Amino acid sequence: MGAVLVDGAQPSDWMSEALEQRMRKLFRRLNWFMPLLRPTGLTPRMNAEQMANVNIELGWLARERELGPVLDNITIPTRYVLASGASLGSRRDGDGQERIRADVDPVAARNPNIKISAKVASNHGAILKKDFRAVAGAVREVAALDRAGR
Repeated sequence: MGAVLVDGAQPSDWMSEALEQRMRKLFRRLNWFMPLLRPTGLTPRMNAEQMANVNIELGWLARERELGPVLDNITIPTRYVLASGASLGSRRDGDGQERIRADVDPVAARNPNIKISAKVASNHGAILKKDFRAVAGAVREVAALDRAGR
């Protein structure tokens, strides 16, 4: 039918060895608080090392040379809902994440099946909570294309 990508699958070469080490350090620090946050749903049921490994692997897989060809070959309607600003562990100004999000524009220009449905005010960690209407709108957009036979 289609796909809605919520502030993810952005082909960008943002991961580095130095950032990998910073992420490991951040998650080790957060390890003390994670058991307290789990009942609220703010953290997954993983330990700090597992969370760091998942995020680091994502960073390496999101490189343009890895993810770009995958996105170029998408043949179904795909919509992005992009967040704004920084999120947990990123720089306060959010510029790094905004540059990563800007890397979606060339993907959408290359593949007519991919469009940016919305750019919302929430950051990455709050997008589903605060901007669920934009996500639902993107889902409806994709569903309407499917009903119309594209």
